[in-house]
Amino acid sequence: MYPHELKNFIDSRNSYIGGDDLLKVISIKENPQLNHIKLNPETNVFEMWDYEGNYYNFTAMPYKEALEKGLVKQKDEQER
Repeated sequence: MYPHELKNFIDSRNSYIGGDDLLKVISIKENPQLNHIKLNPETNVFEMWDYEGNYYNFTAMPYKEALEKGLVKQKDEQER
């Protein structure tokens, strides 16, 4: 995703992201411009920076909640 698409994606989910959406946001394959990703395990907050100087932050949704909301692919559910 381009930086503006990534920002809009995070904003459209009110900076609360889980399941497959979380994997998409932190993927350096889908977002090659990202150069730093940091997770605070106490607060579950991700902070990310890209090569263009943009900053992103959001809270990671607990796995169980993402599963209940249908945000996890069925295949992943069976593997866990």
